[in-house]
Amino acid sequence: MLVKLHEIADIKTGITFRNRLLDNLQGEVEVIQMKDVDIDGNLSQRLVRISRDLIKPKHLLQAGQIILLAKGKYTAACLISESENSYVISSAFFSIRIKSGQVVIPAYLQWFLNQPEARSYFKSYASGTSMFSLPMSVLKNLEIPLPPVATQEKIVKMIELRKQERMTVLQLEEEKEKYVRQLIIQNVYR
Repeated sequence: MLVKLHEIADIKTGITFRNRLLDNLQGEVEVIQMKDVDIDGNLSQRLVRISRDLIKPKHLLQAGQIILLAKGKYTAACLISESENSYVISSAFFSIRIKSGQVVIPAYLQWFLNQPEARSYFKSYASGTSMFSLPMSVLKNLEIPLPPVATQEKIVKMIELRKQERMTVLQLEEEKEKYVRQLIIQNVYR
């Protein structure tokens, strides 16, 4: 079944900050900016912090929300997970909150938004060339294939397993590199 994104989710824009954000180490809220999300939808570990007084509570992100980088060189969707941190997004992003009663798993939707088909759709309707801007109307009209929840769960599980596999392979490569380096050093100093 195909549904338009606006049928299953509420979409809002991020906050426009009038001044350059200065990092407040005692700040209670972390600001997600364009530079903080990579092309795979991974969130940076080091975000600028600001005082809670500077933002309205309605702008705070909730676990299960998806943010979509909609300005820049690429689009990237990131799922906000359970955290003790409070987040807000800059105006380079859209926040996507699944409407109550909808049968869509946030991680599935985030996965779909990062797929080549969705990115191709965004690129074809975005304005700009090297630095593009995605209009909200284009995002709202994106057609989402919505399989049964059981299928969505299987897809999410496969994605999680693939991420774990990549991490394991990366760790193995690092260990191999250490081992080979140690062997070489031992042979050099014989």
